[in-house]
Amino acid sequence: MSDDDAEKLFLQEKPTLALLFVGSMGKTYASVISKEIDSTFAHTTRILSKMEQSGLIRFTFEGRIKFVELTEYGKEVETALKEFRDIIAAEAPASKESPETGDEEPAGKGGAEEGKEPEEQEEVTEIEKAKELDPLSVEVLEKVRNLRNKIESLHREAVEKGQSKEMVSRKLGPYSRDVKKLQSQIEKAESPVDEAVVLALEETERLLESYLKSPKPENA
Repeated sequence: MSDDDAEKLFLQEKPTLALLFVGSMGKTYASVISKEIDSTFAHTTRILSKMEQSGLIRFTFEGRIKFVELTEYGKEVETALKEFRDIIAAEAPASKESPETGDEEPAGKGGAEEGKEPEEQEEVTEIEKAKELDPLSVEVLEKVRNLRNKIESLHREAVEKGQSKEMVSRKLGPYSRDVKKLQSQIEKAESPVDEAVVLALEETERLLESYLKSPKPENA
């Protein structure tokens, strides 16, 4: 890793916290790192992808779960970062109080936006998360949504027409292959696919299985 790359990566808070956390855990996965460093999952995966390219971490699979762990080089960088962090912590000046009152920042700054209801804040957060999905996650999520819509549409049509269990199974059965294809695409991806996309696919798979196991009987 060049000096420029190192400077761009580790003079930022989130990458530093991420590497130190991975080192402390030994082995973990992206969603846990995301929560620990208080970052979106999409942004965390981008950080991890850069770390992998720099030879600091490696991804290992156990089933469909992609774990993250430090390489030997990553452990050396972790040690250096810890030493740097300890030096800064030891010499850091006391936090400054307000010059007039000595009080801390007023409550509310940096928290929920003033004047917005909790529901509105949640909607904004979801929109922001959607915007931050990486291109691959967006692509797979669109496929998952289309697949689910097709499954639900066919099942609804079959029920409305009072078709037999066998007919429903014949119509929906082939979509199991589409689910497997998407699972394979996720597993073979060079960088981790957003956890929300993986969960959406798992939910679609469960829905399909429920339709195949207990399709509505004729004239139900």
